[in-house]
Amino acid sequence: MAQKIPEETVQTNEIIDRETAMDYSFPMRLHRFFVDADLSRSSLKITDPELLHQWSKVLRLQEEDRVTLCDGNAMEAIGTLQSIDHDHATVALASLTPVAAEPKKYVTLYCSILKRENFEWIVQKCIEIGVKVIVPIITARTIKTGLKIDRLRTIAKEAAEQSGRGIIPKISEPIDFISALSEAKNSTNIFFHTAADALPTPNPLPPTPYLNIWIGPEGGWTEKEVQEATNNGFHIASLGMLTLRAETAAVIGSYRAVEGIL
Repeated sequence: MAQKIPEETVQTNEIIDRETAMDYSFPMRLHRFFVDADLSRSSLKITDPELLHQWSKVLRLQEEDRVTLCDGNAMEAIGTLQSIDHDHATVALASLTPVAAEPKKYVTLYCSILKRENFEWIVQKCIEIGVKVIVPIITARTIKTGLKIDRLRTIAKEAAEQSGRGIIPKISEPIDFISALSEAKNSTNIFFHTAADALPTPNPLPPTPYLNIWIGPEGGWTEKEVQEATNNGFHIASLGMLTLRAETAAVIGSYRAVEGIL
């Protein structure tokens, strides 16, 4: 008589068989860093104290570990650590290649200044999405105007590294609404407005790789600001019938602009 195998044993064996059959050799994503250096050479000496600290103390990288280095001009190279010490590291570089993930469309986000933590979140997420430039603007209903631009630029760099960008997007100094209008008026501008009669974005938009999108403050644009934008030839558009928080609108508008689905 055949011996009955306990159900627990069958289940265990099935799990082992499935795990044995699965291929776990997924390529590990390499840590990514921007460096101000010529990456077309065969090797590179790193002396930046902050970067060395991150490599040796935080990530605990060792010889033969690999990293992705980017020059900030949408070119990158895989680097293999040959040596790493407290004051320098030597990296062997593979061939230089374009950063395929960097978006082709050049989107600038003109965004009303919000509370500091909300604006920092916008910077992080919109750069992960693919925005090239973020311009903080002071509008009639802007309440908070104190931004730490150096901190925003650090957030921008880290978000660009994390998301695989080929450039470090620019964070401009804050400017007032009228100055921003003058700066952008000769480009294609999508001015997102919460009014019920705001129309969907005109389709098709003028064929251009350059596009500016505008996000207002929590209280919305004033009628005067909407009229000023209209007078300058801006496209007044809506993100839908629901009322969105400014940071939500910034992310959705940025994504649609970068992906060309306005």
